[in-house]
Amino acid sequence: MQKHNATATDFQTAPMATFVKKLQRLGSFGFFGLVIYYPILFTLLDTAGNSLSYITLVLFWVPLLFAVKGIYQGNPYTFAWSNFVIMWCYLHGLTAIWTFEGNKLFIVIELILLTAAFIGNTYFARFRGREMGLALPKIKELKEQEKAQFEGNIKPNNEESVIKPNIEKSDK
Repeated sequence: MQKHNATATDFQTAPMATFVKKLQRLGSFGFFGLVIYYPILFTLLDTAGNSLSYITLVLFWVPLLFAVKGIYQGNPYTFAWSNFVIMWCYLHGLTAIWTFEGNKLFIVIELILLTAAFIGNTYFARFRGREMGLALPKIKELKEQEKAQFEGNIKPNNEESVIKPNIEKSDK
């Protein structure tokens, strides 16, 4: 896997490994599958004839719409935070499979799409971030850097983070 120094929009042009592209496709398939499937599930396939199905649609489908643009563009940051919304939808799917007494095929389809989106999004964000040089430093490296900084061996990375004493000049 090659490393790339990233800027704000470099995720669109930086080279991408083949397996990372497959993870992006898996995550996008699951995510956009959910975006298409939820309105069908909550309106057309609602066999109970519940007139309040629009509330369920708003609770689970509308939050997914916030990530559509970033997922479509391939932004690894959006792939990462969209998993919070997907976990919210998992609550619905797992609760429904446990409590629903009818045909569970539609719930299983929902859970398959959720699982594909979660796995694809998680690993795409992780590996794409590494490719672009956005990986978080290891704790051990941070501790060594902090120790060296406090011992006065090196300067801190951010000069503005150093607190300078407020020395007032006296005109006396």
